Amino acid sequence: MPADLAGWLVALGLVAALIPTAAVQRRRAAAGVFALMLLYLTALWIAGALIASRWSALAPLIAAIAVWLAIQPLLALGRVPAAHGAEGPLTCAELGLVAPRPGSVRPAIVATVLLLAVNALVIGARGPTLFAPWALLPLVIIAAVVEELVMRGVLLALVDRAHPPRWNVAGARIGVGGLVLTLAFVALHGLRPGLLLGVAPAALLYLWLRARSGSLLPPIAAHAAWNATVVLLHR
Repeated sequence: MPADLAGWLVALGLVAALIPTAAVQRRRAAAGVFALMLLYLTALWIAGALIASRWSALAPLIAAIAVWLAIQPLLALGRVPAAHGAEGPLTCAELGLVAPRPGSVRPAIVATVLLLAVNALVIGARGPTLFAPWALLPLVIIAAVVEELVMRGVLLALVDRAHPPRWNVAGARIGVGGLVLTLAFVALHGLRPGLLLGVAPAALLYLWLRARSGSLLPPIAAHAAWNATVVLLHR
């Protein structure tokens, strides 16, 4: 049984709650989020069962790749719509596959640098621990790219269709769906207090960057930098 099974079940329960709480015509999008999260967890369990424990950090990368590959034919055929097709297939803008909005890069850099500095201080206060070999560094950076394509790309696009963003948070349009997906992303990492303390600020940062810039480039950069910081400081 996976060590983080409780967190996985919480994540699945959170995205499942998006279905009945969405407007009837938008529930198809919420159901798509649940189906993709279930696929992600299935791939995560299989990867964790097959790879050696010292390489367990690669399991999220493998799971994200599985979801991204599975969604490609549906995206190509325009079969990932919401509202029974009334809104049409997901667009590149909804997926974040566009350049950042003008004026969004500087605040993205400032917010990322500040939170990275805080995270580095927290890691330093805990003291050095055995985490992962340096050989994992390129792979955790790649994992950041693929995870963002899935989490803040496809899944966020769908939850924003199911629950359209309503709040303006420092220039970013964020909705209940985005917050629920972010909580699910945090739960996926486990429910241990130490992990929650490290993952929650990063997850909120990625959501804000994605909503503020309209692009996946800032959250990908921040996620890669965050992962690299964790690997380099936990030595």
